[in-house]
Amino acid sequence: MRFLLAALLFAAVLPAGAQQDAENARRTIAAVEKLLQQRPADATLWFFLARSHARLGEAPACVAALEKVHELGDGFLPPRGDFARVWDDAAFQAVRRKLEAKLPTLDYAPTAFEIDDRELMPEGIAYDAPSRSFFIGSAHRRILRLGAEPGAATEFASAGAGLDAVLGLAVDAPRRILYAVSTSALTTEGRKSRRNAVVAFDIDSRKLLHRHDVPGAVQLNDVAVAMGGRVFATDSASGAVYEIAVRGPGPARQVLAPAQLGGSNGIAASPGGDRLYVAHSTGLAVIDVADGSVKRIENRTRETVAAIDGLYQWQGQLIGVQNVTTPGRVILMTLSPDGSSVTRVTTMLSHHHNALDEPTTGAIAGDNFYLLAATGISRFNSEGRIDNPETAPTPRVVRIPLPR
Repeated sequence: MRFLLAALLFAAVLPAGAQQDAENARRTIAAVEKLLQQRPADATLWFFLARSHARLGEAPACVAALEKVHELGDGFLPPRGDFARVWDDAAFQAVRRKLEAKLPTLDYAPTAFEIDDRELMPEGIAYDAPSRSFFIGSAHRRILRLGAEPGAATEFASAGAGLDAVLGLAVDAPRRILYAVSTSALTTEGRKSRRNAVVAFDIDSRKLLHRHDVPGAVQLNDVAVAMGGRVFATDSASGAVYEIAVRGPGPARQVLAPAQLGGSNGIAASPGGDRLYVAHSTGLAVIDVADGSVKRIENRTRETVAAIDGLYQWQGQLIGVQNVTTPGRVILMTLSPDGSSVTRVTTMLSHHHNALDEPTTGAIAGDNFYLLAATGISRFNSEGRIDNPETAPTPRVVRIPLPR
């Protein structure tokens, strides 16, 4: 989830309930500078340093950090929203142009469908092949369904099913189950009495099958189904990863304890289901499902694989949706044979596409990747309302052909 991830890039050092963006920016700067002592060649850290200086209006420091980004890495482009306070600075624009010049232009992705509801605030999307249906979740406590011939969306589930804000979605097609992350933690009122759950629905009957509460979670975000129907979910606020007890009664199992990863977000299971790939603030990690051991995945390329929102396994590779380190792009990451490193990063869709407005997640359907391209999700505020609703985009899904 873009706006949550942006707020939790270094959640371990931010005080709970911090109100001042300036205070958060200062704390993030201190945390990043400490990490840079250990990883001085990490372009992602330099980008986050620039981002925090920008939030403070410190143009010279922001530009200096972006010059390091230009030297050390590729795939970065400061989005206007995060860099608004330095946007008109000539030196900032000069270094931004240098970063943009290194990015490929890949903007072929025709519109698959639009939803005529600018207040929807969608975040998650999933696809069920047997029924040829797409499911889209809403921060306004709803799940919509679009059929084989996308037209008018129909309501699949609503607050009456006990839903709070719906984030990640995942389909277990063989067992005909849709899993949805439901959390109250997006609003001030909801955080007073947190509710975090993975809710299971029968795809064909729409029947609510079970609500799997995770009382230890701070703010669940994404969900994935692994081989055999096992279900895993990330907690972006704490960094924890849980296995949901879908096979019988019992609490969720904590696969990864809090604070080992910052801002755990997108999650994808390996083909065999024995490993979980988790996107976090500064890159990717792989978790052994059996013992919970976690390792940071080495990135052997200059391309950033940080701040990925939606993450998906496809033919032994990973597809990632980024929306913090650029205004938005989709990348395909080739892994080493042992899955311990990224050996190649290919851009599938670049920020040049005119439909992109806070892309978040996607779904693989046949030979295509369907991207939830226009969401406006950061306009959903802590009171549960929409900031500047007149600027919210019409939710749009675009179709990106997968490589052959």
